Amino acid sequence: MKLILLQHLSGAELHAVGDEIELDDQSALRYIKKGIAKAKTVKAHNDLMAKAEKLEKEAFEKESKIVAIAREKELKGEADALLEELATIALALSTIDDGYMDSILKRLASKMAKEVIEDAEAKADTKSEEKEEK
Repeated sequence: MKLILLQHLSGAELHAVGDEIELDDQSALRYIKKGIAKAKTVKAHNDLMAKAEKLEKEAFEKESKIVAIAREKELKGEADALLEELATIALALSTIDDGYMDSILKRLASKMAKEVIEDAEAKADTKSEEKEEK
């Protein structure tokens, strides 16, 4: 791509402001973004910017896919670990005698019932206090 220099360049060759140089698209884009040069024509500039935008979008999409695949693998690993734990718990529960299991379930039901009753009483107390205030 042909560029017109906006700054002096020294290196293997010495270039003055206004000199025309030719670079590959990647280098040309770098020079334009840094304000070292400008494209020789508006069309060349627009074409390069469109190409660069397309390449950046493709790179972003690839990176997003890589991240998604890594996250999927991580979640599969976590799911496998949870399934192993669940299998261990199920095996342990299958060895508990039925009488003991019934006693656990009754205690759990009793505790839940107590909590429900306590919640209902607390709500009733709140309502009666609100009526007294009115």
